[in-house]
Amino acid sequence: MQFSPNLRFIKAVFAMLTSMVVFIGSIFNPQLKPFVPGPDIIIPVEVETMTITQNNESDYRIVRGANCGASELNAAQTLQSHLAQICGVTMPIVTDEEAPQDKEIIVGKTNREDGGGYTVDRAALGDEGLIVKTVGQKLVIAGGEKRGTLYGVYTFLEEVLGCHWYTSTLIEIPHMDDLKIPVAIDIKEKPYFEYRETDWISPRDRTYSIANRQNGNIYRQLSEAQGGNMGYAAGFAHTLTTIILPSSQYFATNPEYYAWGVRSNARTPDQLCLTNPDTLAFVINQVRDILAANPNAQIISLTQHDNQDYCVCDNCKAVDDYEGSHAGTMIRFVNAVADDIKADYPNVAIDTFAYQYTRKPPKHVTPRENVIVRLCSIECCFAHPLDDPGCKENAAFNKDLTDWKKICNRLYIWDYTTNYGNFLGPFNNFAVMQKNMQYFAENNVKGIYEEGNYMAAQCNAEFAELRSYLLCKLLWDPYLDYDKTMNDFLRAYYGKGWQYVREYIDMTIKNSGNNNTHMPIWTDMTSKGVFNLTKNEVAYCDDLWTKAVELADNEVILKNVKMSELVWRYWKGCNKVAEFSRLQNPTKWRDANKALYADYQQYGIVRFSEGRLLSTTPDFYLIPSKWRAEK
Repeated sequence: MQFSPNLRFIKAVFAMLTSMVVFIGSIFNPQLKPFVPGPDIIIPVEVETMTITQNNESDYRIVRGANCGASELNAAQTLQSHLAQICGVTMPIVTDEEAPQDKEIIVGKTNREDGGGYTVDRAALGDEGLIVKTVGQKLVIAGGEKRGTLYGVYTFLEEVLGCHWYTSTLIEIPHMDDLKIPVAIDIKEKPYFEYRETDWISPRDRTYSIANRQNGNIYRQLSEAQGGNMGYAAGFAHTLTTIILPSSQYFATNPEYYAWGVRSNARTPDQLCLTNPDTLAFVINQVRDILAANPNAQIISLTQHDNQDYCVCDNCKAVDDYEGSHAGTMIRFVNAVADDIKADYPNVAIDTFAYQYTRKPPKHVTPRENVIVRLCSIECCFAHPLDDPGCKENAAFNKDLTDWKKICNRLYIWDYTTNYGNFLGPFNNFAVMQKNMQYFAENNVKGIYEEGNYMAAQCNAEFAELRSYLLCKLLWDPYLDYDKTMNDFLRAYYGKGWQYVREYIDMTIKNSGNNNTHMPIWTDMTSKGVFNLTKNEVAYCDDLWTKAVELADNEVILKNVKMSELVWRYWKGCNKVAEFSRLQNPTKWRDANKALYADYQQYGIVRFSEGRLLSTTPDFYLIPSKWRAEK
């Protein structure tokens, strides 16, 4: 947004008055300085516009290619339906076989290009890049035929007309009596990452995922008309002994296919012996069967099980010792599979993990061009950026990423965005989400899976919808205006008290991971890495939530605020502060526990952590982190 130069004085005076209000308030309450939300003064410069609809009529029509694919046809229809919702006018859709006219909205690949005063470089845009631009009185929305044009329609609706898909159910479609757009629109976008996936609640919804440009196929399957997916065939993770060579089926008859485990000191069904040629031959056959059954497959996952019982038979140990990493046997194995299928399936990649014992790159062998390595950040600290030189928890990961990118053409990331041991408590990583995404973009990462609370439908607290929205936006553009993107969501989701919620988030940013404390994904709630607050700061946060609740002006907003506040109350309960303090009548803190649990029941929260449900008979003499159901 641009500002007129003569506004500087007005804005300076307003800032001074706002500061005076805060100062006077602090005199009356020196311990607690309540946050005073004030409107931004924004007076835009006049923008020259052209009229699309007026008085419920329009001279415009939507033009698509006569032979366009299903995705571009859907793009034209999506634009038509949303314009009708916005301005009440249903514009006709015609094909490019109709003679050109001055006022057209051109969607996708048509014969209007070249001679129509514009060109679209689809080779440069790929499957997903897009352009939205005005050419004279025409509006052009185009891009990659697979998903780019469809993304272009949603980009126009969002960035020009102000539509937003904040959650699968919170969708803002503005109304305009007369629809006008700037005469000079020139948007060109291309994703930083070829693969983008997160697993929170709303990204599972197809419309939400398209509008926010999630293209993975693990949590939603998109039709050809919806642009299809970029993703995996026959499993996404831990596939080698579950899907490819299932131990439940073959371990009893062919134990030699499986690892001589370093922990079990015997054949184990949980990992493969990667140097056994019979194991390799079996896996190659299985991969070929999967590809024959899935002609549109793009990636086959050959990934280790989720344990540390890797093979230490003489052959495997010799390879790993030579390579200086247990990734040695893994990369040699997936290279052999990749070599076998390359000629017959040139567009398919073999994917594997750099995870736990395979995280360190091998010294000698390098992944083939058609091999994807997914580097996993499971051991890291998320109170600090992954490339923070002062965080010892992240130093090894940073080195591994640097070494992998030197040898791997297609490096993917499996990242983490929740506390798996305490889904109901704060995971204060808002300060690092954008920094980490930029770090990935600047280190040749091609695809990212942001794993979060994939069980959030059973325990929707901890800013689940805010996280998923921010992650989706960052996966498309790591360099967006992060504060504006967050604030836009908060306004829509938390209503008039949104700025108090934002102030609470800023408090989490300020008071997490300081004084050489850290926050891994299994952090205990009493850790100073989660929160390091004084008594006054606890009272300050309480006041912020009280104000946010008071300003909630409908039941939906009130529910959103109170569900998010549960995270704060859980932390207080675990740390025995405020109403949960033991330095008061026991009846009071037990009542606070009971009230917290009652709200869990009211809002349908039944899961405690990745491996435990919330107890149905909690002991209210215990702190909330002990309310776990027995396994």
